Amino acid sequence: MSFADEVCLELCELPIKKPCCRRAFGDGLLLAAEETGKHTVSARYRREVVATVASDMIHRQYAKAPESVMSGLCGHRFYDLQFTSPAAAKLLRQLSQPTDELVAHYLSCEGCAAAFLRGAFLSVGTLNDPSKSFHLEFLLPNGRYEVFLRDFLVGIGYEPRRIVRAKGIGLYYKNSGSVEDLIAKMGSQSKVFSIINSRIAREIRNNENRATNCVTKNIEKSISAATRQMEAIGALMERGKLEALPEGLRVSAMVRYRNPDATLDELVAIHEPPISKSGLNHRLAKLIELAEDL
Repeated sequence: MSFADEVCLELCELPIKKPCCRRAFGDGLLLAAEETGKHTVSARYRREVVATVASDMIHRQYAKAPESVMSGLCGHRFYDLQFTSPAAAKLLRQLSQPTDELVAHYLSCEGCAAAFLRGAFLSVGTLNDPSKSFHLEFLLPNGRYEVFLRDFLVGIGYEPRRIVRAKGIGLYYKNSGSVEDLIAKMGSQSKVFSIINSRIAREIRNNENRATNCVTKNIEKSISAATRQMEAIGALMERGKLEALPEGLRVSAMVRYRNPDATLDELVAIHEPPISKSGLNHRLAKLIELAEDL
């Protein structure tokens, strides 16, 4: 299973509680669809698990059980869904000629924005293995919905680059920070730490030729400590324990979480309210201890 497959599997299993967010998620899944006839909607997915989730969401939102057909060419499998729905066809037409009001609709609720982003990635997203390169892309067949998706991504604070490909238009990110943030916003927290660790490992490899053995060991020690701290904070966040901690620990945890590459000295310099190096080190050690106790 590829890294992208693992991310998709995790995203498919995440629950969505609010009805408005479930609808936004379903709308995102339809970025792989087009209107092929009067009120007839056809969607193509590259992963069976995504097609299954999309079929379930279509059934819920439009009271239609789509027809499902698997096809393949040269070892590539596709999962095609087709159903008839005036409401779904109308949505696709709106997405192809978006208004500011339509984009604002998906941005009005933080949960809806995250849910739509998740659905969009599952339907048309690709992601490289971070141990090889940082590249997250939304590939829109025939450029459908490009303007809308670009405006949406800009609206959540991440302006993409654009590339013309044989199969459509790609909106992509190669900056590791943007890739990490978007994956986190979708809800795949565990994979964010994999990306961070891969970035750290790549930076270490790039610096090895310029560093002495002593400097290299110090870097590795700092990276190891930062990784343990990030993993501890992530564990506390995933289990809902972070908010229950004293304010000082919460503040230090978020300073570290937002600056995964910073040294202890750099963290002290940006810490608000001010704190000593030994005090911050003590708090980070306490966070690791609390996470281990879980």
